[in-house]
Amino acid sequence: MEVCKEITDKVLNVKLNERAVTGNTYMNIKSAGTFKLALVGNPNVGKSVIFGLLTGKYVTVSNYPGTTVEVSRGVYKGYEGGIEVIDTPGANSLIPLSEDEAVARDILLEDYDKRIVQVIDAKNLRRGLLITTQIAEMGLPVLLVLNMWDELLDRGMNVDINALQDYLKIPIVKTIATHKVGFRELFHSVPLASVPDIRINYGRYIEEGISRVGKILNNLMVVNDRALAIMLLSHDESLERKLKEKLPEVSLQEIAGIREDVQRHFSNPLGYVISIKRSHYVDSLIEKVTTAAGKEAETRPFMRGVFFFFLVPLTTFLIGYKLMSLLMYAITMKLQVSDVLETVLELSAGGIMSLYFTLYLYKNEFKTRSKITEVLGRITMHPIAAFPLLIIILWIVYKWVGEFGSGVCVDFLENKIFGSAETPSDGFDLCVYIPFLKKVYTFTHINFEGINYYIGLLAQKIMSKDNLIYELFLNAQSGLIQVGLTYAIAIVFPIVGFFFLAFGIMEDSGYLPRLGVMVDKTFKRIGLNGKAVLPMVLGLGCDTMATMTTRILNTKKERIIATLLLALAVPCSAQLGVIASVLGSISGIYFAAYFLIICSQLFFVGYLSAIILPGAPSDFIMEIPPFRMPKLSNIFIKTFYRVNWFMKEAVPLFVLGTLVLFVATKLGVLSFVEKIGQPVIGYFLGLPVETTRGFILGFLRRDYGAVSIFKVLEEQGVGHVIDPKQLLVSLVVITLFIPCIANFFVMIKERGAKNAFLMFAFILPYSILVGGLLRIVLRLF
Repeated sequence: MEVCKEITDKVLNVKLNERAVTGNTYMNIKSAGTFKLALVGNPNVGKSVIFGLLTGKYVTVSNYPGTTVEVSRGVYKGYEGGIEVIDTPGANSLIPLSEDEAVARDILLEDYDKRIVQVIDAKNLRRGLLITTQIAEMGLPVLLVLNMWDELLDRGMNVDINALQDYLKIPIVKTIATHKVGFRELFHSVPLASVPDIRINYGRYIEEGISRVGKILNNLMVVNDRALAIMLLSHDESLERKLKEKLPEVSLQEIAGIREDVQRHFSNPLGYVISIKRSHYVDSLIEKVTTAAGKEAETRPFMRGVFFFFLVPLTTFLIGYKLMSLLMYAITMKLQVSDVLETVLELSAGGIMSLYFTLYLYKNEFKTRSKITEVLGRITMHPIAAFPLLIIILWIVYKWVGEFGSGVCVDFLENKIFGSAETPSDGFDLCVYIPFLKKVYTFTHINFEGINYYIGLLAQKIMSKDNLIYELFLNAQSGLIQVGLTYAIAIVFPIVGFFFLAFGIMEDSGYLPRLGVMVDKTFKRIGLNGKAVLPMVLGLGCDTMATMTTRILNTKKERIIATLLLALAVPCSAQLGVIASVLGSISGIYFAAYFLIICSQLFFVGYLSAIILPGAPSDFIMEIPPFRMPKLSNIFIKTFYRVNWFMKEAVPLFVLGTLVLFVATKLGVLSFVEKIGQPVIGYFLGLPVETTRGFILGFLRRDYGAVSIFKVLEEQGVGHVIDPKQLLVSLVVITLFIPCIANFFVMIKERGAKNAFLMFAFILPYSILVGGLLRIVLRLF
């Protein structure tokens, strides 16, 4: 333990000054159960890790009243009787621009005794202290936690904690949350939280406005009137709606008049003027307490040489070679190109890209002694390199999630572990692969016949297979256990788990914010901004999960557009895996055509939605964190909490959706829908009428629908050879077709029943229309 502590102190480069627990402090801790603890901070500052360390397993997640934003609550058992800990959504300002920020602010406005633990990214003190100024104006006691302290020192910086404490008059703790460093000091400092000694003068006109609004408010809420007045002068619409319950309409009109009076003295919006005043105060404070800690640690010369003169040339050569290989694959489907010429072009493309980036990085990065992580960070935003790199990253994510997660793991869990209630599985082998022998050595065979099979045997001792109760739970098409729970646990769980691991690596490394910046201009054309890349990328894992995350977008219009596009044109990894496998086995040119059609529909519908739907687009503000090596402990912690959150949300919806499907089947609704759909499928889309059931199955599970359609086309094909044009039409339609039933229920929950049914009513005929037009085009060309 002593050795570990010495190592930790060297990493921090400063002693953490553990405070002794005095008698008075102990009394404060003993009586602390009367207050609540609210964790506040910017996004991606380690707040969720600290929340997990404080609460452990004592966590509940629920929607904040009147919103779709979920708030985590837990109990910290460190105090006698325990205290409630609330993890507020990440916010960049307490004058909200999004629903998440509004919830974070509203939690601070709630009328109860609270202490604020504000978590700040130590290397980005400015962004955190801007929120501290707002908490100070509210008059709330706060403890500052400067997290990621090791990264601050790695960047050659240091913060004089004692000086910052003297200026703000509040306790400040340094932590490395992912390594539990500084956690004890945080615990002992909570009762010492106090109101920051901050008073910003906003100038004569604004101060007069604050005073006039404060007289109208007259101690209306638990926080200071000054804070509320500043929010109202900044035109905080969510706060105005909240105050309608507490103030008469005439008072609200008087406040609006005061705001207009003050605004006449400024050319810029008052919110902007107030933010600039805060920024000037914070900048002057940071200048006083931030110093350089000496020369920044440089990467070892040998590692720099390996990176710049081996890894960069090799990686860029392989990227160029692979991209040209994909291009040549498409070209050779139409033109006869000799193998020699094809190889020469591929090697030339790889060589040119390798030479270009090696020389570019040598000239711009190697001579400046830049760290490898800094170089990687800049490459991810390079106007040329960023997009090939994005293709490679998405390809790796697809291999990890789409093939290994939704392929190997799902197949094992679904067929071997859960199996069927009707027939036993054939068990599985315990084996190991020996690389140098290139052989698989089997230890033993496990004769496990499947969870569902054993449940079925048990149920058959009580009732027959024709019993309604048996069918309700174990029916092969719509049983609550056979389909609902098996789908949620054996299929969705591994896909979500593997995707969250990949997502965590991209997030923790700092790649996701860079990706947001890259696509911001493109997304603006479809009514979104760079922030929407997060749910769109998540949609490749599971659209149900991604729809829940659209709440991070700032406006209602953006959330509706993102939800519509996810339901329409973003295939989940399970469906994409099936489609890629099926089309790839037929022809690469058809998969390329499929990809182009789906992307074109995403942008076309997004563009129309941006024009038709009312509302103005929001500004895109995203800080670019330093590129860094992801911490596995941090990734696993985030993955655990995200998967746990998703399964709690999604499993009930899967079971409910399966129940609805079972009832619809028994009432003959599905048979009726199938009969109605057959003419459209047969005549307009030119597909065998038997594929109608595949489209209906797609409402339960998208990849089931794709597989069902593929099998029908294979059986109906001449000599069991599939017509590739029919296959392309059917897979485009099943992708654009109505969302799966679990996603549809989440759409109702997130966007409301009216918006969800309107999207449903648009997607259904639109997908068929696109399929019909595609059939005509394919027949003509």
